[in-house]
Amino acid sequence: MQIRVQARRSAPHGSRRTRGQAVVEFALVLPVAVVILALAATGGQMLMAAIDITQAARAGASAAQGDYKQGDSTATQLAAARSAAQQELGVGSISCRSGGSVPVGCVSISPPTISSTSGETLITVRVWETVDTFVPILGPAMTVSGTATGAG
Repeated sequence: MQIRVQARRSAPHGSRRTRGQAVVEFALVLPVAVVILALAATGGQMLMAAIDITQAARAGASAAQGDYKQGDSTATQLAAARSAAQQELGVGSISCRSGGSVPVGCVSISPPTISSTSGETLITVRVWETVDTFVPILGPAMTVSGTATGAG
C-alpha cells in the first residue's frame, strides 16, 4: 500500500486574499485607535484647563485678600477676584451668566474666616469654567474648577 501526500500550495505573498485580510484588520483597528487618541487629547485639554483655572483662582484669592485687608466689602472683593482671574486667564474669558444652564465661567469667594491654628484671615476663591470636549462620548462639555485660599 502506497500513500501519496501532496503538498498544498499556499497563496503567494501579496495575493488578493492576504490584502483583503489586511484591509479588514485595518478597518477594525482604526476606530479604536482614533478614539484612544481623541481621549488622550481631551485628557490633555482638561489638564491644561485645570492648571489655568487653578492659577486664576490663586490670582483671585490674592486680590480678594488684598481688598479684605483694606476693609472693602464682599462685593468689592468678589469684583477684584473676578478681575484678577480674568487677567490670569485672558481678558473676557470668564463671563458669568445666570439661568438654567451651567455657567460658561464664574468666580465665587467664601466669607472670610479666621484660621484656628495661625490666627490669619482666610478667603477662599473658587473659579470654574465649562470647556468643550473633543470626544462627544464624554458629553459636549465638562466643567473644570480650581480653588485657592488667600491668607493674611
